Amino acid sequence: MKKLLILLTFWCAAITANASMITIDIEDKTYGINDTLTANIYISELEDNFGFQSFVSSFTFDFIFEESLLDFGQVTFGDKLDIDVFFPSERTDTYTVGMPLTISEDSYAFDIDIAQFGLSSFLLASIDFTVKGGGLAKFSFEKVDIAEFGFSHDVISAQRTSAQLGSQVTVPEPSSIAIFALALLMLASMTRKAKH
Repeated sequence: MKKLLILLTFWCAAITANASMITIDIEDKTYGINDTLTANIYISELEDNFGFQSFVSSFTFDFIFEESLLDFGQVTFGDKLDIDVFFPSERTDTYTVGMPLTISEDSYAFDIDIAQFGLSSFLLASIDFTVKGGGLAKFSFEKVDIAEFGFSHDVISAQRTSAQLGSQVTVPEPSSIAIFALALLMLASMTRKAKH
């Protein structure tokens, strides 16, 4: 009987084990001073150990960014948790200079599974920044928690990323007139040498 209870316990734990990946997507371009940089936060790999889809009813994370290069603007939340007009989700974003940006959303909708059914990934939030300095800006997560109806996803993989800020040094191309003039000078020099 003990063995049966132990096996049943392990089986229940395996069923509820959820693995998720949270990633930062930034448009691959060079950002100049005063440009707006948007970091899109996606959740993906929403499957349990048996291949069934997992759902997200709440999330929270600390978002780390380069304060010396970026000014925080605003957070825009995705549309897959706040789906019930009678029970709106609770959304918070808290930022103090010198501290991480904390973002969270808790959904009180009963039919969250309908809104997320069949999705392999979706947007949790978008964060807007204003570029104020040049250099390599690194982005990462801390204290990530993703939950499905009160049960935390057991395995959460959080990926980091970076973006190049500030204008790259460009070398102006010589004009075709200057190249043509240089060629004429060289031709004249060679002709003069040939006559002597």
